[in-house]
Amino acid sequence: MRLLTKAEACRELAVSLSTLDRRIASGEVRTKREPRGRRHRVYVMLNDDPPGAIESPQSELAVDRERIQSLEAQVELLQGQLEQERQGNAELVNRLTEAHGRRRPWWRFW
Repeated sequence: MRLLTKAEACRELAVSLSTLDRRIASGEVRTKREPRGRRHRVYVMLNDDPPGAIESPQSELAVDRERIQSLEAQVELLQGQLEQERQGNAELVNRLTEAHGRRRPWWRFW
């Protein structure tokens, strides 16, 4: 699977931009959108298979499962990082509470 810009995909598929846009809209060509400020950059996902070759549903399913496993691992990692941040924040709250309790009232400074 290769990611190409729309211009590169037009050259590779030998079609015009409007034809490519119609194929994207109909779902014939898959895309990936990446945020770019307020807009998105659209990449066209092309197989490395020769033209006319059809990807089997089993291979799509395997790719989807692999992607799901990758995302689950990433979620687990991020949950661990979040828990560490929460523990660190709880320690900071405890320190601030203790420090605030040891402080003299403001009217006793004068």
